[in-house]
Amino acid sequence: MLASEIVITEIPSLTVSDSIAQAIEWMDEFKVTQLAVVDDYKFLGIINENYLLNIDDPVDRVADHVQFLQKIHAYENEHVFEIVKKVQQNQLSLVPILSDQDLFVGTITVFNLMEVIAEMPVVKNPGGIIVMDMNSIDYSLSEISRIVESNDAKVLGCFISRAHENNTIELTIKINKMNVQDVIQTFERFGYEITASYDHSSNNEDMEDRYNNLMNYLNM
Repeated sequence: MLASEIVITEIPSLTVSDSIAQAIEWMDEFKVTQLAVVDDYKFLGIINENYLLNIDDPVDRVADHVQFLQKIHAYENEHVFEIVKKVQQNQLSLVPILSDQDLFVGTITVFNLMEVIAEMPVVKNPGGIIVMDMNSIDYSLSEISRIVESNDAKVLGCFISRAHENNTIELTIKINKMNVQDVIQTFERFGYEITASYDHSSNNEDMEDRYNNLMNYLNM
């Protein structure tokens, strides 16, 4: 999925003539901690709430502070995973989106991203989760899929959760099977080190509650 498919225009952008008070008011209204600053569709940067709250005079104009804008943005043709990366690296609540001509077209918020991720089959479809540690050189998706499929199951999703300094990785897989114990036993027979597992039967309600709580928090 590309950024162009989930970009929104509901959150206003600032102009250089807007006041600091206006910027803070909009951030509070739309529950974000950054806003894009735009001059006739030309993206100038984003301004942060923490910076604004340290300005003594709220009647100052954004024009007086353009040198402190952050030039963080993404393009319409970037994958949503790249947007997630920018959010995490820069601790953002939204990412401005530009066209191929470098014109501002809208924003993508953390809440947008959570909605997209929640609709992905790896999240939405029921199943069990298995976490394992392994040497990075031993990682083989085809081998992992073969072991899962030998237990009449399919891999819904597979990703590296964490990379360690000793060239080992933490791998998380989700399969379309409620009870994962037989799959775990097969992995262990093949020498895989299982560090955690989450059965649908015992953990789904708790995980769903945590997800709902997170979505409610983001939507406050």
